[in-house]
Amino acid sequence: MLRQMVADCLARELEEVRAESRLISDLGADSLDIVDLIFTMEKRFGVRLREDDLPVVSRLETAGPDGGPAEFLSAQAVARLVPWLPELGVQTDRSRVRPTEVLPLITVEALWRLLEHKRSSLP
Repeated sequence: MLRQMVADCLARELEEVRAESRLISDLGADSLDIVDLIFTMEKRFGVRLREDDLPVVSRLETAGPDGGPAEFLSAQAVARLVPWLPELGVQTDRSRVRPTEVLPLITVEALWRLLEHKRSSLP
């Protein structure tokens, strides 16, 4: 069902959408497509996804010490992302993860992990 939803939202054939498919590099999604996917997931699966649930879409603690944008994510931000995006766990140096490196790592399976987490926490 999630694969079909992703295929529909991204105007792709179902056969093109696999668990390991990266939304951006494999399926051609952009940031607006990802927001659309999130809204569609909420509606179709009856969950409410908040900014805290979606650290990739929200601000990732990217402010530097001077208040301007930081070059790398904080260790806390990376730690929050790893359960959702285990691909970050293979980074050799987690202290040097750039915010721009995270969004391209989102896969269909990562969306499924997020969805299952939210559904399991429903009353």
